[in-house]
Amino acid sequence: MPFRTPNHRKIKPKLSSIPPRPSQEATLYLYTYKKIVEKQRLQQELQKLEIRRNQIQQRLAILEEEIAAQQEKITRQEPNSDQILVCPENPPQFHTLTWEY
Repeated sequence: MPFRTPNHRKIKPKLSSIPPRPSQEATLYLYTYKKIVEKQRLQQELQKLEIRRNQIQQRLAILEEEIAAQQEKITRQEPNSDQILVCPENPPQFHTLTWEY
């Protein structure tokens, strides 16, 4: 018959080291809380996006006005013979230079 010492016995976990099993009600509250927090975060993000959208629309409106004004200036100007650009038949040849550093 083998001799057993107290060191060879299995140590049973203490009650405090066992994680408590959440009740069904506590789990429901936790999931509800998580959903509420996510909803609030998404609503805040949506508000920020709406503000940014308005800023972009205002900037687009300003750009459209500026473009229309520039196009109107272009159409009002009579082309002078000095202002007409003509592409030469033989464009100049450029030599490329590369720098390595």
